[in-house]
Amino acid sequence: MVSAFAAELRALGPANFLYSDGDILFAHGHRRKQGNSSNVEPPGLVLLQRWCRKDVRGFVTSGLAVDGAETLLASVPLSDDPWLPLAEGEIVAVSKGQLLLRQPAGQNARR
Repeated sequence: MVSAFAAELRALGPANFLYSDGDILFAHGHRRKQGNSSNVEPPGLVLLQRWCRKDVRGFVTSGLAVDGAETLLASVPLSDDPWLPLAEGEIVAVSKGQLLLRQPAGQNARR
């Protein structure tokens, strides 16, 4: 359902979104304005996976601290860490900090 909805939105223009059903967070990366340019192109979202000990502060950058973060999603990289761009139309699913699925555009998820 999320994949079909994302495809409908892409037809209308840039469509980056986060959606949660209460258990799973779905993210769809498409396109966005890049930097100071007026060009709208991929990536629309970026992903960072981290494995943090519970007793150590998680992700910290200028103006932001997230304890225990394992999977982070953002419009742009928030640090010098190796953020991965989501491909145009890609959907990811995250539950309890764990990345469950990376689905390229046009592929149906199988569970």
